[in-house]
Amino acid sequence: MRKHKNSEKSIKCKYSNKSIISECQNSKLPPSPPPPPASPSPLSHHSHPQQQQQQQQHHHHHHCGYCSPKLAFDLFCSCTSVRGMAKIRRGPKVLRIMWLTFVLSMTFLLLSSTALLIKDFLNYDVSVHTQLIMDNPSPFPALTVCHQPPFSYEAYKLWNESKILSPSQYNLYMRKLILNALHKNDIDSASSIWSYDSLSVYYQNLDYKESLNLGHSPTIFLNCMRIFSHISAFEDNCTLLSGYRIRRLSHHQYLNCYTFEPINMYAANETTFLSLIVGMGPRDKDINLQQAFLPDVFEQARGLRVVIHEAGTMPDLEKNGIHVEPGKLNEINYEPIHWQRLNTPKRPCIQPNESHQYLDLGVKYNYTHSQCLLVHQQIEIMNNCHCIYVMHPRLILPNKNLPYCGRLWPQLNQTEFIQKILCLSKYLNNSIKQKYNGYTCFPRCEFYDYESTTSVTKWRAYPWQLYWLRVQNQATQWLLNYHEKFPQHNITMTAAYKLWQFYLHYHDLTHLPRKSDLLKNFHNNYTDIISLLPSWPPENLDLDSEDFAYVILKRKSHSTIEKTEKLVLSLYVLISRIGGLCSLTIGLTAAFFVELFEFGYLLYTHNMNTALVVQTDKCIQLQTNVHNEHNEQKTTCLQHNTTINEH
Repeated sequence: MRKHKNSEKSIKCKYSNKSIISECQNSKLPPSPPPPPASPSPLSHHSHPQQQQQQQQHHHHHHCGYCSPKLAFDLFCSCTSVRGMAKIRRGPKVLRIMWLTFVLSMTFLLLSSTALLIKDFLNYDVSVHTQLIMDNPSPFPALTVCHQPPFSYEAYKLWNESKILSPSQYNLYMRKLILNALHKNDIDSASSIWSYDSLSVYYQNLDYKESLNLGHSPTIFLNCMRIFSHISAFEDNCTLLSGYRIRRLSHHQYLNCYTFEPINMYAANETTFLSLIVGMGPRDKDINLQQAFLPDVFEQARGLRVVIHEAGTMPDLEKNGIHVEPGKLNEINYEPIHWQRLNTPKRPCIQPNESHQYLDLGVKYNYTHSQCLLVHQQIEIMNNCHCIYVMHPRLILPNKNLPYCGRLWPQLNQTEFIQKILCLSKYLNNSIKQKYNGYTCFPRCEFYDYESTTSVTKWRAYPWQLYWLRVQNQATQWLLNYHEKFPQHNITMTAAYKLWQFYLHYHDLTHLPRKSDLLKNFHNNYTDIISLLPSWPPENLDLDSEDFAYVILKRKSHSTIEKTEKLVLSLYVLISRIGGLCSLTIGLTAAFFVELFEFGYLLYTHNMNTALVVQTDKCIQLQTNVHNEHNEQKTTCLQHNTTINEH
């Protein structure tokens, strides 16, 4: 049996030797130095069949002068510095499998983690960095003032003369509609109509000019003061306040609101203080109360509602309004917040210009993201419901063809009105605004927001102080106008100069002058200034009552809070994190790319030189090992054949 086995090994060894010899004869390898003679081992005849099988597999893939995949892999392992690759090609099989598992698992971990990092980077998530900038000028905000209740003395006069639909008449009309609905057993319509007896719906049943006549005029502002560049400017006619302008906003709950805002950026940056003395309008004891607006009982108040906002933008009275108490000094301290949004592909922003402005009842307002959404929602309502929604920017003036959606007077078409209500409920859905959000309407890249606190106290003022302040303002204004028209004339001959002279020589300022007293002093020539003296009290002002409100708007400090959006995962951070993962897993560095170039160069050079193996230190060692293994196989097999023949 042993002889039979040895003969089988001899046959295999001869076959292997023939294949090795034929391979080397077919190749054109240069002569290599002979290997040292191998000493026969007593165990060689037991191990040479396995060696022959490995040699067959080895020579099956490695032809002299051509780098096979295994030889290329060995070359790559020798050239690269990736952790574990060098140990895969040598050492015991168990350790090679262990290192191969390590390299594959760490490579998978590296690739998956890198993919997740790149995914997070492409989301462009941002964080808000807040910092306080000292002594930083920022534009002074606009102040919008509305009255509660909103009706003026002129409104009650027009109602008494039956020139405009009064709230009482509107209430009777609503009750008539409810009664008709109940006679028809239409309980749903009756309950709905009952809720329409409100100031907002009443506003929608008035013509635009009628609503303006019912509200307050700018004369309701009794005095204004502005401090800029350490200069104080007083005006009893607030429309003449230097560096400022007044814009009227027609609102469905407050009728005429007025916005005080700087005329330009220079005036906004210079202004540090603004104060308004505002009359409250008619008192309940002086008017005939209107029996209407029962659903508004929980929102009725007496005072002012003010909003601090960016100049040029439309105020949001419902969301940002602040109540101001009448008969008191109300100081509003604000702190500017400068937002700088990051323009990213996922969350783009814009720098609006005049082309982005929109209209509200013919008044232009600057672009804001929220108002842009409301404008496009209003367009959808106008095109599909054929009416104007009163709580959104009104792009055109309401008319007979396109009235307010709450129009009920003078004749109600119940079927048409119900269709409008159903249409409104459909197009007031948030999905309409989301359709334009991020596609047509984008946030602004840079804007200001204002945080404010309000303090209230008793205002210690006297009527005579306001009276003489008004005298000074009027006399100064007239003198300036006269000097501008006639710069060469002597101002001492004007009535305005006499008014100044009258004030400067008046003996008791606490005693307000009367026209009868001035007529008695005929010899003092004071009769010329009787028509110039202001009427008092204006708007029935009583400083000891709640007939006025004193509002002060000023900046807390000269510092600005700046909030800047920055990428959570910037390109620099992404590269840094990927580099950390490479170092943690397989020890990959930037030199790997140079190693790839080196490997490609060596592989290309070896393939082009089919006659010679690439003469590098690493590849020479690999080729020498191959020739040594060939010679050892030949020697071992010859010795083994000799041993068999002896037996």
